[in-house]
This record gives sequence, structure tokens and C-alpha cells, in this order.
Amino acid sequence: MSNKKNQNLIKGLTLIITIVVMFAAIIVVKLSVVYGPIAYLIFAAFVVFVMLAGYIFWSKNRENETTQQIADLMKEALTTPLEGNSFGDSGYAAAIKPDGTIDQRLVRSMKRLEPTVSALSKFFDDFIHYNGVAEKLRNHFSLGSGSDTFHELSTIFLSDVAFLSAKLGHEVSFDSFESCGFVTLLLRLRTNAPENTDWNRLVFQAFVDRNIDMDSLLDNLQKNHAQVEATGEIFLFASIFSEFSPDAVQKYMRLMYDFSAALANIDRKLIPQEVQWLQHLERFIGNYRLSARKPNFVKCTTRQVNYKNPLNDMVVKNKSKVEADSFVSSDVITRLNELIGLSSVKREVITFRNFIKIQKERKKKGFSVPPTSYHLVFSGNPGTGKTTIARIMAEIFRDMGVLAKGHLVETSRADLVAGYMGQTAIKTNKVIDSALDGVLFIDEAYTLSKNAENDYGQEAIDTLLKRMEDDRNRLVVIIAGYTNEIKNFVNSNPGLSSRFNRYIEFPDYTEDELAEIFKSLLSKYDYKMDYDAEVAMKKCIAAAVQNKDSRFGNGRYVRNLFEKVIEKQANRLAALSDLGKADVSKIIASDFV
Repeated sequence: MSNKKNQNLIKGLTLIITIVVMFAAIIVVKLSVVYGPIAYLIFAAFVVFVMLAGYIFWSKNRENETTQQIADLMKEALTTPLEGNSFGDSGYAAAIKPDGTIDQRLVRSMKRLEPTVSALSKFFDDFIHYNGVAEKLRNHFSLGSGSDTFHELSTIFLSDVAFLSAKLGHEVSFDSFESCGFVTLLLRLRTNAPENTDWNRLVFQAFVDRNIDMDSLLDNLQKNHAQVEATGEIFLFASIFSEFSPDAVQKYMRLMYDFSAALANIDRKLIPQEVQWLQHLERFIGNYRLSARKPNFVKCTTRQVNYKNPLNDMVVKNKSKVEADSFVSSDVITRLNELIGLSSVKREVITFRNFIKIQKERKKKGFSVPPTSYHLVFSGNPGTGKTTIARIMAEIFRDMGVLAKGHLVETSRADLVAGYMGQTAIKTNKVIDSALDGVLFIDEAYTLSKNAENDYGQEAIDTLLKRMEDDRNRLVVIIAGYTNEIKNFVNSNPGLSSRFNRYIEFPDYTEDELAEIFKSLLSKYDYKMDYDAEVAMKKCIAAAVQNKDSRFGNGRYVRNLFEKVIEKQANRLAALSDLGKADVSKIIASDFV
């Protein structure tokens, strides 16, 4: 928003200055008859004055884009649950302080290193999605190290960067802004900051607050890299991926050389140690022969990085993720079991989880495994927990190594179907792109097939089926809706029925379960109710269940009931003359009437 306002401001100023200068030019032509060349000097001075005045006006009135970016990221940190992060690739958190001045020494250092750091970051983003990278990494990282694919690959990158920095005499330390390249790469690869982040301020905050346990991190990185140094190898990445992708190894080494050269020149002067190491590195890369090297089987471990969140003074640790070929993290299963009701759904989820686990173990031991479709159909009435279970399934897929990110993208017909021919495929592809390496959740998917004239829902279905095939290793789709409608929708299309063959039925909640959901809302928002109020609550729920139809809202009904009750409580208390003595947490029976 601020960028658009600044552009409009510049356009307006440019127009005004052009008009003023044109009028001034006309006047100068007339004055030149009287004053001669002096008139042109006055015109030149006037133009400079107008340009300077315009610049000052723009400086005072433009939107500060950096501040806006930081405010947006702070909003994300406040509103996005860490365990449900849709921005982060691997579940790490970062927050930025909007105040304070950035040290210009850091700005200069980052400017000199930014091109090479960005190139390494882009290579990381591209390489991690290569088929087989996750499996290759799991062969080299110790089981139970509490990491994911992003964490493991970033550990390799950071180990090499830390090693090269030390060899150049620029050891990584918060005591020197020359380490900003390492810190920037660490934050880019391990935080959930969006692409438009003000990295200068984020990195500067890391140097000021020093909330990263840098000593422990560097010690772990050094131990990982030490395994290959004895063999004459320089790059941990090359030692692991030399046979997997020779071209990627060559590109990686060249990028690391570019980073080393930029780091050596960061102070605009080279010392003998830097020159000698760069020459050695150039010869090493030039003479690198994959055929003459056998990949060193190294075992690496990752290191958790702690970030202190300045918004609430709490230490937020990057989430531990259990190895993909081991088992699902207990946190996911705990949250599943803590859900009210849904006993049959929980059994289905656990059964599917166990199936995936055993198939991966069979594959690990060399047995053949049948092809597995991970796509799911959730059927049932509204408010029965389908979206909540979809989020849990996404985390299970991530922890089991089925998906790299495991984020959930919720969508509906309105997000996929356009009003003009050819536009629907564009909209649908854009949504699917955002869901790659995660789960695409389509609610009321049968609305895509309306069979009406000039309806382009079928185009969305065709596009979805094609992408499910093209990106079968990077995309899981869950469709949801009413039981009969969703089954008819799947059975009406051979392409859908062949891909969606696993159904999970979500039954309506019982009266007791709905009452428990209401009590959980009371507890969550610090309300309480006496015995009479509880009786009144159960009567309301019983009447609703008795008179329910196929569109009964279940959990949504309870939430609506809760909101109406606290509104009535607010009206009741607002009529009191002395609110200081009122019990603003207590719900009574009359609040349900």
C-alpha cells in the first residue's frame, strides 16, 4: 500500500514540477530580451530550487515502506500460531522491532554481500524441491535430531559458510558486522519472514539483541564440517550430493566462491591470507573431479536456534520435528486426542498414520510397497471439525516425510472459478502453486460442478486433476462437504474417483459433546457459570439437537450460542450502576433465555 502511495506521490510531483518549469521557461525567453544571459542563469537556479523543494516535500510526505513492512511482519507474529504457520517453510519464528536506527556499517556490509547471499538463498529454495533431496538428507542426519528437510539442508549451507568465513579470517561473531552474511543466510533459511522483509533491520536486531545462541550453533556446525576436512574436502554439500547431482554441486561451489570473494572484499582491501585462500579455493573448484572422489558418508546433526520474541519477552524455539522415517511428533497426536468427540475420525487418522509409517519402514528395508494415494475425502455436516483435522493431517504428512512443508491452504469455488473462459485455469493454478509441498483443502468441492451454462467449474476440476498428477509428490488434496453431495461429486468423474478413494466420515456431535465444547469456550475466554446456568445451557443444546436438520451447524451452533450468551450477559451487566462490583466472568441462567 505504501509503495503505491509513494509512486502516486512521485507522479504528482513530476507533473507539477514539469508545469512550473515550462511556465518558467516561457518567462525566461521573454526576460532574456531585457537581461540577456543572466536570465538563463536565473532559470537554472530556479529549476534547481524547484527540484530541491520537490525532493524535500517528497521526503516529508512519503510513506515509510520499511516501517510498513516491519509492522506487517509484527502483525504476522502476533496473529499466526507458530504450529500453524503458513508462511514459514519449516516452522521457525522471527519478529522485528520497528524502532531504532540501523547502524550504517551494517548497511554497507549487507549491501556488499546481498547479491551473493540472495543467490545462495535462491539456490537453496530451488534445490530443496529436487526429487530425492529429502531422502538423501535423511541418510546423512542422525535419527532423532529433531529436524526437518529445511533445517537439515540449511545446516549444510551454514556449515560451509562458517568454514569458509573462518578460513578467510572473518570468523562468525556478533562482535563484527562482517558476519552479517552468515546471519542473513541463517535468518533467510530458518525464519518465516516473507520475501519483502527489511533484512537490514532484522539482521541488525539480531546483532543488537544477540538472542541467537551463536556459540552453540557454530560449535555444532564445526563438528559437522570436521568430518570431511580430514579427507581434503572443502564443501560438506559436495561430500553429500556429489553423486546425487554433479551439476548442482558445481553451481553450489561457484556460489560459495562468489560469497567468499565478496566477504574478503567487504572492507575494500585484501590481505595475504584472503588472497591465498581464494586462490586455493579457485584451484579446488577448477580441478574438482567427481570421478576421482567417493562420497564421504557423514552423519550430521542439527542445532536448534532460539529467538527471543520482543513482543512478549518469551523465548520461541524452532519446533522440533521427528525424523520423517521414524514417527509422528507426540504433539500432533496429543492435540488430536484432546479434541472433543470424533472418536471414529481419530481412529481413521491413526490408522492412516500407521499405514504410512509401516510402508516407509518397508521401503527403507528394501521391500516393494504399493503406490499410495494420500488424497482424502472428508464428508459430514458443517462444524464437525473437518478443517481442524485437515490441519492435523497436514502436519502428519510433513512429519512422515510425505510433504516438505505441511502447510494447509483452505480454498473454495470462489477462489478457483472465474467468470470468463481461460481465467479459471489461471486462478486454479495460482491457488495450487501456493499449496505445493502442503495440503490443498477444498470445502464444498461439489459446487465446482454446477452443470450450468457459462459455468467454468469443470475447467477448475480439469486443472486440478492435471496438477494432482503432475505434482503428485508435492501436493495432497482434501475435499470436504456434505456426505451425499461429496460422494456423488466424486463418483460422477472417473478422474476424481480414481484419485479420491479414502473417505473419512465426520459424525454429528452428541448433546454431551456439544456441552463440552461450550464449556471449553467458557474456559478459553475466562468465563464461568453456576449450576442453573449449566442446566439452561444443556436445555438449549438439547432443543437444538432435537430439532436439527441436515444443515445443523454442530460446533458452529455452539460458538453462535456462546456469542449470544455473552452478549446477553454484557447487556445485563451494562444496566448496573456500579460495574466495579459486578462479576464480569459469571454466566447465569437468564443469559440463555
